[in-house]
Amino acid sequence: MSEGSSFVVTVPSGFEPEVKREIRSLIPDSKVRILFFKGNLLVRSSLEEAEAVKRLRDSETLYVGRVFPVSAKVAISPEKESILRLYGPLEGKLKPEDSFMVRCQRRGMHGFSSQDVERALGMKLEESSKATVDLKNPRKVVVVQIFQNTAYVGVTDSENLVVKPIRVSRKYAKGERPFTRAEHKIKEALEAFNVKVNSDYEVLDLGAAPGGWTKVFAGLAKRVVAVDPAALELEVEKLPNVVHLQCRAEEIPNDAGIFNLVTNDMNLAPAESAVTMVAVAPLLKKGGFAVMTVKFVTRDRRGHVEEALRVLEAQYSNFRVKRLPHNRLETTVFMQKK
Repeated sequence: MSEGSSFVVTVPSGFEPEVKREIRSLIPDSKVRILFFKGNLLVRSSLEEAEAVKRLRDSETLYVGRVFPVSAKVAISPEKESILRLYGPLEGKLKPEDSFMVRCQRRGMHGFSSQDVERALGMKLEESSKATVDLKNPRKVVVVQIFQNTAYVGVTDSENLVVKPIRVSRKYAKGERPFTRAEHKIKEALEAFNVKVNSDYEVLDLGAAPGGWTKVFAGLAKRVVAVDPAALELEVEKLPNVVHLQCRAEEIPNDAGIFNLVTNDMNLAPAESAVTMVAVAPLLKKGGFAVMTVKFVTRDRRGHVEEALRVLEAQYSNFRVKRLPHNRLETTVFMQKK
C-alpha cells in the first residue's frame, strides 16, 4: 500500500457517497474507495497516521463509525491454513517491550472464525517478537479486516482505533426503506418467474424480518410462517394469517407444516444459504416452488451462483436465475423440489 496512512472505515450502509464527502472535507488529499461489502470504505492519505486519526476522531461527523488503521493488503483463501499469510506484513512491527492484542473482523464465508485468526496470529507474533499479549490494556493493536479473499492488516497504537457515534444512520423512518424495498423485490421476483400464489397456499419465509416478503404473501396465501430471530414490523406481526417463528432456520420445529412455497432472503454466503434450503426441503411439497436470493459476497458473481446451484441440486431442479432491478448486489434463483 502507498506511503502515508490507510484506514478501513465502517459507515452506515447506503450513505457511502455522503461519507466520502465528509472524509474529504476533513482530509482534503484523501482517496476514498467503497469496498465491495456495503458499509465499508478504504481511505488513503498522505498524512501521517496520527494526524489523520486526530482529524477523524476530533471532528464532529455524521457518518463515520469505526476507523481501523491498516498498512498492507493480503490475498487469502477461505481455508484455515491461509491465516498465516497475514503474518508476513506484520513481521517486525512489534518490539519485545510492547503489549498487544489482535482484533479481527471477518466478512464472507471462510473455514475459520475471527477468533481463529486472533489466536493464531497472537501466538505467532508473541513467539516471533517476544511482545506480550494483553487483552485488557494493550499498547498496540494488530488490526485484521477481512473481506472474503482480501485482508487489510496493520499494527497501530491502541488510541488510534476510533469508535464514534453515528449521528445519521437512516435515510427513512425505522424499518421503512428495507421494508418497502423488500416488498418490491419479491413482487418483482414473482412476476419475473411467473409464480402464482394461490389463496390456499402455505408459504415458509426464511430470513423474514422486518417482514416485507411476509406482508406480500399474507395478502395472497392462506398462511405464512415467517422465520427470523429478529422482530417483524408490528403491522405484519398482527396479520391473522402470519405465524412468526422467532428462531433460526435450522431450529424450525418438525410440526411447522408442509408448504407450497419456500422463500429465502437470508443475509448469508451463497453456499451456506443453499445448505439451509436443502435442509428445509422436507417441509416443501414435491413439485413445490422455492425462491432464494444469492448474495454476492465477492466480485465473483458467476462463481457464487454456480456454488449455490451445486448445493441446491441435491433437492431441487428446474432452476431459473435472474438479476432483477431491485437486487443490484444479488441474484434471484427460482427452483422446484424434485
